[in-house]
Formats: sequence, structure tokens, C-alpha cells
Amino acid sequence: MSMSHNLVETKLLDALNEAGCCVVEGAAPARTMDRIASELAEYASRGTIGASDFEGRLTRRTGSPLPRSTTFRSIATHPLVMAAGEGVLGHASTWRFSAAEFIEIGPGESAQRLHRDQWKYDMVDFDFEVELNGMWAITDFTEENGATRVAPGSHRLTNRETLSHSDTVAAEMNKGSLFFYTGSLYHGGGANQSEKWRAGLSLQHAVGWLTQSTNQFLECPPAEVADWPDDLLRFIGYAKTGNGLGYWRDSEDPLSAVHPERDFDRGWATKRPT
Repeated sequence: MSMSHNLVETKLLDALNEAGCCVVEGAAPARTMDRIASELAEYASRGTIGASDFEGRLTRRTGSPLPRSTTFRSIATHPLVMAAGEGVLGHASTWRFSAAEFIEIGPGESAQRLHRDQWKYDMVDFDFEVELNGMWAITDFTEENGATRVAPGSHRLTNRETLSHSDTVAAEMNKGSLFFYTGSLYHGGGANQSEKWRAGLSLQHAVGWLTQSTNQFLECPPAEVADWPDDLLRFIGYAKTGNGLGYWRDSEDPLSAVHPERDFDRGWATKRPT
């Protein structure tokens, strides 16, 4: 990796530590975002419109982007994702992909209530980070079209805080940029006061001993992922995790469910890469 990439990674991790969030402009070419949008278009037309104010009654969500978008698979383990994840979640024995979702905020949508993503885990006030999440800008993100609103530094607060719109700023960014934030950061989708849809690909990553937000083994079953790279399969969950979690059947490596013709070490203990 070049010195420039090392510098970006250093600044990224410093920002995540200090503010709990960071935008990396131009993390991928705009045409990559266009390809993802094109590959997901047929599914997005059947996406779920929010059934509550929190979900957004003018917001459309499309799941399963990994099996549905070859292009997204090519950047799911982007070097910045891996560096940020290791920097924020590397205190755990393992961390992994948790979920991804194509989110489109429609014209006229109101601002989402501020929240922490880690609240999905029973509102626990962890003493450490358990999630590192993000958003690929499929379109430009502006304050007018509903760019995510964040409260920098709020990752150091507790679950009992009450924050308002005035405590936040818009995470504006150009198409192809990548926004990172910790699971403890207070944030929410912005109000879309424009006449166009704002599209982003939401990412979630978590320490290995937490349940993944979406069931990756139903979204990406063994019979359908045999031609995927091993590192991606490990990342989405075909790997032992935590300290003795995730093994399959007779203490077998879960990747053997995808490749029964290959030999894998047996045993339930997690082996970290050296």
C-alpha cells in the first residue's frame, strides 16, 4: 500500500477515535456507484417502504446487495473498510460483516430520529466499540437532499443522552465517497428537501461474538457462493469467530459447507491470522 493510502488510513482512524465519524472523499470511482445502482435497480423497484416514522414513510430499503450486486462484492472488503474495522474493532478476537442495505430517501422525507446503531443490542452501554458502520454515497449527499446527520463526539456519551438537530451536522459528500461512523455515534437520516432521491449503500460491521444484523447464511447460502473469494466468504461469516463460536457440525470449519471437496482443519477454537 502506498504512503498516501497509509496517510489516509492514519487520518481516518484518528478521526474515528476523536469524532466517531469520518468522510473519505473519492474512495471509489463514481462509475462504480453507478454500476451498483444499476445492478440493484430491478430489486429496488420491489424494495420496502418504511412503515413507521423512524423507518421513513418516503424511504425505500433494498436488502441482500452482496448476492445481488457483483460490483458491491468487489468493494465489500475495500482496504479502507478493512483498515477502519481493524482500527475500531480489532480489540476483539474477530470482527466481521454484519449487514448491508441500499437506502433511498425520497423527496419530502422528514429527518430521522437521532439514534445509535448499537441500540439493536438491547440498549447496552458498552465500554468499547462493538460496531463500525458506514455508507457508500451512491449519489451525492447534500444537506438539502437528506445527507446523514451526525453529532461528532457523541460516541463518548451514554445511551441516556437527548440530542437535537442543532447538535448535528450534515455528512455531505460526493458520489463515490465513503462515510464511516461507530455504532455508538448519535446520527440519523436527514430531511430530503430536494426533488431527487438520495441513494446510499449502508454498511454494518460488528465484533464476531454479536449476532449479525441480517442472516448471511440465508442471503448467501453455500450452493450460491462457491465461486466467491475465500476472504469474502470468511468476512461474511463462513468462519469461526469469537472464542469457539461458529463452528459447524463435527467441529468443522464452516467454509467446508461451501467447499466439501477441500480439506480444512477441525476444532472449535478460533485461529487468528498471523
